[in-house]
Amino acid sequence: MRRILVLLTVAAMMMVALTMALAGAALAQGADVCVSIHGDTKVDEGDSICTSDSTSRAVAANDSNAFADFDGQAIAVNGSVARATLNSEATAINDSFADASFFCTARALNGEVVEC
Repeated sequence: MRRILVLLTVAAMMMVALTMALAGAALAQGADVCVSIHGDTKVDEGDSICTSDSTSRAVAANDSNAFADFDGQAIAVNGSVARATLNSEATAINDSFADASFFCTARALNGEVVEC
């Protein structure tokens, strides 16, 4: 049990670090980025769209869309769409689609469509 808690904590910290890195890098370049954390849109520059509820995080960059609710974590980059709900994580990169629901992780790269 302790091992699972440590793993979940490390995963959550990595998601926060990735969120901050993506947002910072995109802003430094004047790029298209959207960051929504716990229902509050922190950054909304360009055409990317992101939404989250009070329990979730969503990051979208470079003409992408990210949606997260019910403890979801969604990241979409380069023309991609990521949707995470019910304690799940979705990451979509390079014209991909990732849809994660009900305690799962979906990772889509380079045109893939991944749903779980």
